[in-house]
Amino acid sequence: MLVLEPFWVYATISFCVTCASHKLVNVKDIWGNRYFTSLLMLISFTFVPVENWVLHRHTDWETSFMMRETTDSTLIAFATLLHVMITVVGYWISMFLLQNFGVKILMRTSLGAFTVFFTAQGMFYDTFMYSGSYDEFHAGVPYSFLSFFSTTRFRDAYIIFFLLFGPPFYYMCVSFAGGRSPAQKHALMGDMTREVILQLGVMVMVSVVLCGVLPSGVERYVAMAAMHLVCHVLVIAPLALASTVTVEENGAKKVE
Repeated sequence: MLVLEPFWVYATISFCVTCASHKLVNVKDIWGNRYFTSLLMLISFTFVPVENWVLHRHTDWETSFMMRETTDSTLIAFATLLHVMITVVGYWISMFLLQNFGVKILMRTSLGAFTVFFTAQGMFYDTFMYSGSYDEFHAGVPYSFLSFFSTTRFRDAYIIFFLLFGPPFYYMCVSFAGGRSPAQKHALMGDMTREVILQLGVMVMVSVVLCGVLPSGVERYVAMAAMHLVCHVLVIAPLALASTVTVEENGAKKVE
């Protein structure tokens, strides 16, 4: 979904920077380090190829049914450039926020970008998670939220994407987050959990104020909450695997 992918890419980059915040907060050369190189490789070697494959296979869905299919490489080239640009700019913004405003502000923008990406899919599932064809969409044929999970779009854009992008993303997050004390790790995960719950409440209130009770309102809000909570659990829970460092009485550091 090209319209939402800027939030997805920025959230990925800023979340990784949040995980490594204790290592990056005092770095002077923000470009000449392995963290930026790793993030650029993550997006370029996994995210971009898989997303371009999905874009080519499901052009109508990826473009929110503005295009039926892509007949040349222009759209693919644009999507590639968009992802790489957001990676570089998003990393710079993340480092600026971290070094000038602290990790909590950075964490909120990261989880906020994830929140927009996840909740928008649930709230507007009749576009972003639509199960029908290009012609059915423009004819107004309704499909339920749950019907999306039996489509090839879900298989390609969620399951296959997760299997290819998930392992390097999780490895990066867990390795970046390592080196904190057990208390610091638990505090970071606790802050993230509270922020996720807070942002869900904010999104629900904003949606009610701006849109009221939309058609199929109950299903819409249930879909939004489900996408928000399940996806955030998948993002945050693996940080429990991050190694910790305990300083013993003799001053030695013990890695656990």
